[in-house]
Amino acid sequence: MNEQESHSSNPLEQLLQLLGTLDPIDMAGKAVDLTRKTSESLLLVLENFASTVDNLNKTTSRINTLLDEVEEPLRRIMPQVGNAMNAMASMGEVASQLGDLTKRLGPLTTLAENAGGLFGFRPNKSSTAT
Repeated sequence: MNEQESHSSNPLEQLLQLLGTLDPIDMAGKAVDLTRKTSESLLLVLENFASTVDNLNKTTSRINTLLDEVEEPLRRIMPQVGNAMNAMASMGEVASQLGDLTKRLGPLTTLAENAGGLFGFRPNKSSTAT
């Protein structure tokens, strides 16, 4: 029965024994330490955020300065670039029209050579033999 006496069956006594093992000063110290660590972590996060915002502001001002320097010359150049692109497209059209013209003139060239042969003209042939 010694074992039964050391472990009381009264729930109120068991609750008081459990409360007796708790140290309120130790718990308060742990709570204060946890609060301090949380506050330090929060402060570190806020400092990092402020640093990030500062870096973003510096980057934004640098980009704005760069755009201020580049924007006006680009506005002046872009019409000329557009004109150059249009000119290149026009030159391509002219080249294709010339190619089409040579295809169409092929039979006429052959006819002219044959007609010249009737009158005694011979086409120039480059002779490599000397």
